[in-house]
Amino acid sequence: MGKKAKRRAPAREETQTTPEEDQGSSLQPPEGDGPGQGSTLPEPPTPGGPQDAPKRPKRQSALPGQATADSNRPSRNSDLSSDSSENAEETPSETRERKSLKGAKQKQKEAKKAAKKGRKPPKAKEEKPGDGAPGELKKRLDELKKAARDLGVDDALLATNVALLQAPKKKSSKKDKAKMSAEVAEKLKADMEAQAKRLEELIQRKKEEDRLAAIEKDKRETLEQGWREEQLQETQEQIRAILDHHALSGQQEKAVIDWKNYLECGKLPSPAMCDQMNTYLHLWALDLDTTTIEGASARTSDAIQLMDALDELIDTSHPTDPKLANWKWIGGLFRQYQAASLDVATYRLLRNVEHNLNRLNIATADFHFKDDHVTMSLWLRVMLPVPLPNPRRPPKPRPDIAFEPLQMAALLPPTVDCDGAAIRAMYQKYDHLSDLSATYALPPAPPDYAMDLLAIIRKEWRVQLQYKYDNRDDPAKTVARQENVEWQVGEEEPGEIPVVPFKQLKPTASDHALWVEDQLYEAARQNMRVDAPDHVINLRRLVILGGVFHLNLLAQPPQPQDFVTMDLTLTTLSLPKQLETLPFRVVYTPYVPAEAPSSSSTSVRKLPEELEEEQKRQEEELDKLIAISLKWPPHVIFLELPVVCRWDDATNQWSTAEIHDVKHNEDKCTLSFRTGVFGVYGLATCRYANLPFQAYDIKPEMDESVTVQLTAAILMLEFNVKNGLIAITQLQNSPNMTLQDSVGLYMKLHRLKRLMKEAGIDIFPSFDAFCYVDGCSEKQWPMEQHLYFNVAQISGCFNFAWSRWNLQAGRRKIVLQMRPYAPDKGSKQKNHQTLLVTPLRAAFIDCTEVSQAFNEQEVESLKVSDAPITCLSVSDSVLAVLRRPVPLDGDHQWHLRAQQGAQRLSAQRARAGAAAALHPRAQLLLETSQK
Repeated sequence: MGKKAKRRAPAREETQTTPEEDQGSSLQPPEGDGPGQGSTLPEPPTPGGPQDAPKRPKRQSALPGQATADSNRPSRNSDLSSDSSENAEETPSETRERKSLKGAKQKQKEAKKAAKKGRKPPKAKEEKPGDGAPGELKKRLDELKKAARDLGVDDALLATNVALLQAPKKKSSKKDKAKMSAEVAEKLKADMEAQAKRLEELIQRKKEEDRLAAIEKDKRETLEQGWREEQLQETQEQIRAILDHHALSGQQEKAVIDWKNYLECGKLPSPAMCDQMNTYLHLWALDLDTTTIEGASARTSDAIQLMDALDELIDTSHPTDPKLANWKWIGGLFRQYQAASLDVATYRLLRNVEHNLNRLNIATADFHFKDDHVTMSLWLRVMLPVPLPNPRRPPKPRPDIAFEPLQMAALLPPTVDCDGAAIRAMYQKYDHLSDLSATYALPPAPPDYAMDLLAIIRKEWRVQLQYKYDNRDDPAKTVARQENVEWQVGEEEPGEIPVVPFKQLKPTASDHALWVEDQLYEAARQNMRVDAPDHVINLRRLVILGGVFHLNLLAQPPQPQDFVTMDLTLTTLSLPKQLETLPFRVVYTPYVPAEAPSSSSTSVRKLPEELEEEQKRQEEELDKLIAISLKWPPHVIFLELPVVCRWDDATNQWSTAEIHDVKHNEDKCTLSFRTGVFGVYGLATCRYANLPFQAYDIKPEMDESVTVQLTAAILMLEFNVKNGLIAITQLQNSPNMTLQDSVGLYMKLHRLKRLMKEAGIDIFPSFDAFCYVDGCSEKQWPMEQHLYFNVAQISGCFNFAWSRWNLQAGRRKIVLQMRPYAPDKGSKQKNHQTLLVTPLRAAFIDCTEVSQAFNEQEVESLKVSDAPITCLSVSDSVLAVLRRPVPLDGDHQWHLRAQQGAQRLSAQRARAGAAAALHPRAQLLLETSQK
């Protein structure tokens, strides 16, 4: 072995002095592996590691009296010399080779010994090419790769700069692996260090590119913000002018109506005049004790007319109107007087049964009355002389009463024999109780909901400036990003925020502003949601539809006594002279059959006799309750099965706590239920059964009107807006003929809203509708409202339609289709283009309804993204761009063509119609928002 070492020594010296290895030795070691970063000192050798062996220095010339390695070669006997003398002449690689061979022989001996003893030999550890490289270098390379990917470096570029030394593909023997040379290991180390250096340079280059791009983006955003505010300021002034004109027109129209009413000298007061309404109530109170059923009916008609006018004033008035509280207070008084008049009329009917009621037979009598608003029926057992006790007399049958005018029936329990009592069943076409519930009123609107787009854009920009200022390079001012954004919700600090030098932040200022907005929206959604117990009807999610039903157990007042000898009647009266309600309540306890013993291993099937006995027990418990059956009101639309509920006077809420055994017959539109109390009952149904909307289409007509087609979740509707009025032109998929008599009638928008809501068609969702409807696409409120106004402004010459990409676009993006539309061309219209609207811009994108995936790339021929395009209609955006003296892309010819197109577009907009008719379009779009 010594001979081999001496023969290879010269070759080893030449290999270690190659320029390639000298260059590799000067590479920077990884952090922590050397004396300092950037140091070129060699690493200390690691025991047992061929990669870390130091280079063998050149041999010095022999001293006098000594033989050199080349002249005095050792003899064969020198192989038997001691290991120390041999190691002194061996190179480090030869020493490791010798030791590996020795270790392999030792392992073979151990394997033979284990085989003799019957044990499994230990498995030798298989070495892989490159395992000898320092682990710190591998870890460093992995960290650099991860940092590069985090910065967005392309994988192809990363693979070009990182190419590890590939091991030979052919399978090597254990002996070859053990004889891996130190040159390969050191070359691998040098290659990994070079890769690390290239990666560091790549990361630094990427960071510098990102920094320069961020500086350019910051400058562009600052410039665009100024342009954006300038355009939005002009657009908001146009919207305010339209709204002010519409409000002024409404005031003038109201003044004309009031003057006509004054000249007519009608019997009803002006609802807006609180003094006249108070006088009317005072005169009503003077005649209240002498009210008959006919007088109560007339008063009910007048009261409902006045209350509808009051509701219209409340809906259309400003929240800060000083008369608003007085109108609500007077409306409550009218409801009390109207309910009292019906009770007085009922009391006067019961005071003289012989004269006022119809005798069905000797023992019973009834009464029926019906008008446009109230239907009432009375049933009672006539008070007869008490007979002598007779044990053979059969018991009285259970009162089973059919109220035919109401299409209602009631089966009373055996405990109610109606001796000295009367049953009143009354149906009111209106609901004067729901607005007393705690869940009826809208929750407070979030502050951002009432802000226009210009204000919300400025607020967002101020948040960005504040974020940059708080994270400026100032040691005395260091503000970390907080998870709580309460400081953002409060009032903004007065004054301007100083502009600080650019600093690359992560997250960026725009991302931080979006994060703050997301937090505020989530908090607003949680605050506006109204939660109620399971048995309480949440009137933000449900609505009482079709009016209310009364079923009361009343005490019969004393009847007049006629004297036979003279024309005289004597009546005993009890004070106060009013209806007396008899108490009745049954607590229902469902029958629970006894369970089988748990010790039985197999289930025992019950006998028919046992099942019949359990059913009989259940029927006995249910027979203790009042059984009521009725038919759905025919003038409303129930798109879902109604929920039966009862008004609780103690809590002023609709509740299902004492309603049991509800059964529906959808074909006959009837239902039946059982309850343990008398009172007021209602039918509740889902308020937003028609949400979410499926499609919409807005287009102009030949007569300068605008048609809005809306496909809801169940119904299909079509509206026409003309001369400031709106009408339903089509109503499809309705289960009955409700609202068919109103098709084609033009009216004010607020009246149409009330008419449709009372009929069960609520397509005008409030701002909290998203809390109770699944599958909706909620958008940013100011952006959405601003877009509706823009669509209404140019709906006289453009066609807008829904897009299937809008649902998944996100909260800050609205996707719709748009095209110029000429009604006189019929079906020969241009194709739709997809419009993407955000709070910051609006542009056509290269995407259609049949595209495989959503693409936000803007159309080059109509590219306006470089301009400060806000959430305007595209026509306004183009016009705003053309006001700039320099064209967008430097193409002067394109700019001239665009100016000519803008002039034509302005002429089309001038023919869109009067400004007064624009507001109803925008208001309709605001209410029927595409969710």
